[in-house]
Amino acid sequence: MTSFDAIIIGAGQAGPPLAGRLTNAGMKVALVERKLFGGTCVNTGCMPTKTLVASAYAAHLVRRAADYGVVLAGAPQIDMAKVKSRADTVSANARAGVEKWLRGMAGCTVLEGHARFELPNVIRVGEQRLVAPRIFINVGGRAIVPDMPGVGEVPYLTNTSMLTLDRVPRHLVVVGGSYVGLEFAQM
Repeated sequence: MTSFDAIIIGAGQAGPPLAGRLTNAGMKVALVERKLFGGTCVNTGCMPTKTLVASAYAAHLVRRAADYGVVLAGAPQIDMAKVKSRADTVSANARAGVEKWLRGMAGCTVLEGHARFELPNVIRVGEQRLVAPRIFINVGGRAIVPDMPGVGEVPYLTNTSMLTLDRVPRHLVVVGGSYVGLEFAQM
């Protein structure tokens, strides 16, 4: 069993800055990430959606070019594969930056895997057992599909599956008014 002053489960919005503050205070910290560094914001929330909104805004301005005295040869076209690729690159760069920062942080041990509590102060990650008097849970979120009549009878997208599209849907109904839902509706 390996001892730490603190264990942080999750490398999302709060985990890396917390690791930085704790290690700067001289603490020995373990940070455990199950899947993607950067959490929801970097991977399936703010960063990719804001990148897509920026592309949608650019398309909107091009469509209105004549209002500004700019003459175009034809109607603008959307290359959704390139739009998606740009959003993927923004997220991948941010994810790599977070991971590099954590792995280079003196006093911070980064572990990849699923953390499971064995005792109030002991977690297991694979075959490793970690103990600490302070354990911070900084896990991300997942979309839930609401129990609405008919929802199981139609194809639907969540924020995660929506970001995998490389084409513009013919039509879309956005259910929910979170910032991510509003950004998808705005696009």
